[in-house]
Amino acid sequence: MSEASTDISSEKKGVKKWILAVFALALLCGAVYIVFTPRQTPLDKAVALIRSSRSASAVPLLEELQKQNPSDPAVYPWLAQGYLATDRVAEGRTALDTAFRFGVKSDSHESMAAVVESFSLYYQNRGHYEEAERLCRAAAPHVESDKLAKILADLYFRWAENLMQAGNLEQAVEKLTALKNYAGYLDDPQKGQVPHKLARCYREMAARAETVDKDVDHAVLLYEKSLAACDEPSTRIALAAIYAQKNNKKKAVENYEAVAAVDANNLEVRHRLVELFLDLDDIEKAQVALSELVDKERSFENYELLAGLNLKLNNYAGAVRALEEACSLKPTAALLRQLIATLNKWSARLQQESKTQEALSVKGHAERVTEKLEALLKEERKNEPRPETAKSVWNPGSPPVSIISSRNWLVRGSLTPEGEIKIKNISGAAVQDLTLTAVFWDNTKRQNKGSVVLPVASPTSNAFAPGAEKTLYFSCPNIVAEDHHLAVMILWKGKFLKEFPVVKQR
Repeated sequence: MSEASTDISSEKKGVKKWILAVFALALLCGAVYIVFTPRQTPLDKAVALIRSSRSASAVPLLEELQKQNPSDPAVYPWLAQGYLATDRVAEGRTALDTAFRFGVKSDSHESMAAVVESFSLYYQNRGHYEEAERLCRAAAPHVESDKLAKILADLYFRWAENLMQAGNLEQAVEKLTALKNYAGYLDDPQKGQVPHKLARCYREMAARAETVDKDVDHAVLLYEKSLAACDEPSTRIALAAIYAQKNNKKKAVENYEAVAAVDANNLEVRHRLVELFLDLDDIEKAQVALSELVDKERSFENYELLAGLNLKLNNYAGAVRALEEACSLKPTAALLRQLIATLNKWSARLQQESKTQEALSVKGHAERVTEKLEALLKEERKNEPRPETAKSVWNPGSPPVSIISSRNWLVRGSLTPEGEIKIKNISGAAVQDLTLTAVFWDNTKRQNKGSVVLPVASPTSNAFAPGAEKTLYFSCPNIVAEDHHLAVMILWKGKFLKEFPVVKQR
């Protein structure tokens, strides 16, 4: 045999030895794996099926395990979870109660907190909030405190929302108060909504006490509670109006000033402050407030106020200028009569001071204004409908007010929309009892984002005079998404009046 043949034979023997070695190693590894790898128990298999959303296949395995060893506590939480997933709720609850009886805890059994949360959500989704609460109380010794607090936080939040929608405000307050102990476990933005919701409940209860129950003192107490929960402009405005009605002008000023400090563009509030300062004879503050108001809004109402302030200071020239500005904006007979009276008083004062020429000049001015008044009255009489053709513009079955203007906005950086409407009494008679409702409506999701009661007049307050105008300020009781598409709907006795868009201010 040649040397080449010998080498080939040796090489073949080496390859065979290598193959046999690899095969032996594989057999050894397989044996080690079989010996040392734990076998999957029936419970492990059932758990894997539940985790892969195949509870229907897991339940028979768990039932067999329970039958074989009914005292094994490890089976019952999984059995409860499997029953719930397959709509066998009563059996699931029995299994969960059995787990409680055995003293199974979430720190020793990973599914305990999860199954309690699942049952809680099941009850909540069906409106059985009391049952969900009882379950959580029963689970307290068996579930870690942080996990149970999270479950209770979500429960009380949804429960309170449900009660608010149903109008059960007192019960909603109870749940929101209970929620304060768990609010830190809520997710955003729900966490930030809790004080707003509590404030809204108290505010709506206060409005009801004021307008329906006619209990103004109780309304004040509820408005104060609303402020304690969350300091919101709409609450302070309503509270200020009541204090002004009760002749507690200092408290009214305090609340209006708080609103003006956070909303410099709320002209209605500034207007009320000027009126109150004048009533309190705080001329210095009235001057400052009125100056700021006139700078922001050139209106005949503001010039009327300016005229009144100047008269208090015996500044007849300033009063006349203010009244003339008011007449240029809205030349009514009442304003012209006021201007004439002011000119005559000024003329008389000048005459007393022996300033005869100036007195005559002012008197001549009064006569010219009188001519304007007569011309205006003549024109009004000419345009009056004849008695036989006159028609009533108001039907008693329709709203006694019309909406003149509206402004609804969301300030940049804010998530709480605001709004104001200007209304006019078109009924031809004084309105003693009137309440409107503003509903914030999400046009994207077609959802009600909250409503606000707008008291206009009540038997305990000043009547809303015929032809009078009033501006109502309000804000949304809930926060909204930044990419909102909101509108405000104004209702009277549940009937739709008008809808206005909420404009985002940049």
